[in-house]
Amino acid sequence: MRNTSMHKIKTKLKNDKVSSGILLMIVHAIAMSGLYVVSKKLMHTLHPNQVAFLYKFAILIAIIPWCFVGGIKKNLKTNKLGTHVARGTFSIMASLCFFFALSKLNVLDAAAITFLEQALIVFVGVIFFKEQLNIAKIVFILCGLIGTLLIIKPGFQEFNGYYVYLFMALLFWAGNNITIKVLGKTERSKGQLFYVTLVSSLVSFPLALQAWEPIQFWHIKYLAILAICYLIHSAALFKAFKYADISTVMPYDYTRLVFGGILGYIIFSEVPDRFSLIGYFIITLGGLYLIQYEARRKYKKTPAVIEVKIASSGAKAD
Repeated sequence: MRNTSMHKIKTKLKNDKVSSGILLMIVHAIAMSGLYVVSKKLMHTLHPNQVAFLYKFAILIAIIPWCFVGGIKKNLKTNKLGTHVARGTFSIMASLCFFFALSKLNVLDAAAITFLEQALIVFVGVIFFKEQLNIAKIVFILCGLIGTLLIIKPGFQEFNGYYVYLFMALLFWAGNNITIKVLGKTERSKGQLFYVTLVSSLVSFPLALQAWEPIQFWHIKYLAILAICYLIHSAALFKAFKYADISTVMPYDYTRLVFGGILGYIIFSEVPDRFSLIGYFIITLGGLYLIQYEARRKYKKTPAVIEVKIASSGAKAD
């Protein structure tokens, strides 16, 4: 009887954690959608270079007090300063390219194509790190490419050159993820966040000065919202992976398309066409298929990290 009661309690606690993980992943998706929309709103009056610098600098200011918790020397001690510089450079270049693209693209189109980064990382893993290629990865990569083609519609309308900036952002995010993997073995999360925002701010500041516009009070409010969205996204994503299996919570990352579409329509009156909607569906379908495939393989064999777990998932805000 006692064992049965204990089992019920453990099951309830586990279910509560799973529910919390799912809820946190949805919170992450909302924060990312807010980040996209607020960034684009700022770029109506500020140059993308200035927005990128102010975005990184606002995060840096916000996390400095956190770095003192537990001892700032302990948190910021590192033997991999060069790798931190590389990560910061990759990160700000990705942000600059993404903001340039977002300034001229629909929020939902940009959000959907950022999922192609995951397909790119899977492809890199197979080609350069000799990871196993299976049908799920092939389907995932093909769905990403087909969905992207439906969104940009090459040959059916005049090609928007700002998609090039978006694809460049994906490449820089991939480089950023590689450095995260290296740093994650020895570096503290506080130190990583401090150095990436510090280096990003230093690199982007000269570029921002070239196109600097006077900052108004409403800009400061929006920048504060940007920093808050980033911190919420980061914390929610980390906790979601901690509370539940990646295969359980990761599908809810695709709700970014729902929230991004709603906010894009409300704030910018953006309405995707039917081809783009099909593209969103195909990208989502490919991602969900890979997640479920890896989950089944995990439980059939030995525990392993599901390969769709991307350090920047969200990356996309890094």
